[in-house]
Amino acid sequence: MYHLIKKDILMQKRAMKLSLLLMIFFTFTLSQLELVGYTVAVLAVTYQLALGASSLEDKNNSDKILISLPIKRNIIVLSKYVSVYVYAAYAILFYSLINAIGHMLHLPLDFPLTLSGVMGAVVAVTLFSSISFPLIFKYGYLKSKMANIIIFFVIIFGGTAFFKFINAGENLALSQKLTAFLSEMSNAGTFILLVGVLLVMISVSYAISLSFYNKREF
Repeated sequence: MYHLIKKDILMQKRAMKLSLLLMIFFTFTLSQLELVGYTVAVLAVTYQLALGASSLEDKNNSDKILISLPIKRNIIVLSKYVSVYVYAAYAILFYSLINAIGHMLHLPLDFPLTLSGVMGAVVAVTLFSSISFPLIFKYGYLKSKMANIIIFFVIIFGGTAFFKFINAGENLALSQKLTAFLSEMSNAGTFILLVGVLLVMISVSYAISLSFYNKREF
């Protein structure tokens, strides 16, 4: 699995360089949106790299080569899911570096590494990949490209709208109840609950993707 992820990274050298420019751009343009901006920024880079790898594989017919090698299909599918978190970690790391350099140069940047920011990014990345990958493994990247673009923007605008909804004046009671519920739980309890939900979500998605991939004809 390590070599499959490494292969996806190496064949995207140009995309990796472009992602650095995008992260600098997002740091300047989205930092004022705080948690929402940070989540969108990490998700955008993860989307670019994860789907970029799938795009190159589709264009080069890499799937036909992979299934002819002594590699189990479940490993191929699992490597895609794991790679998403590798890309997210890469984005989080470099956003932190860019933010630190910005502070040293006294630039108006505020994209600090926080637990809430990381959790928000992981939730968004998990939600996107859980919906996107089953489509890719069933139809291929090119046929599911438009659907994945729609899913990406639905998650971004839907999440932003939800955040504004619960913080609106008439909905402060809902926001306060949600905050109180989370506050009553220990940090460990909140973390375990979140991880549990994400694991169920990604596991179901993985099982669906593997089923589609096993039935897919190349």
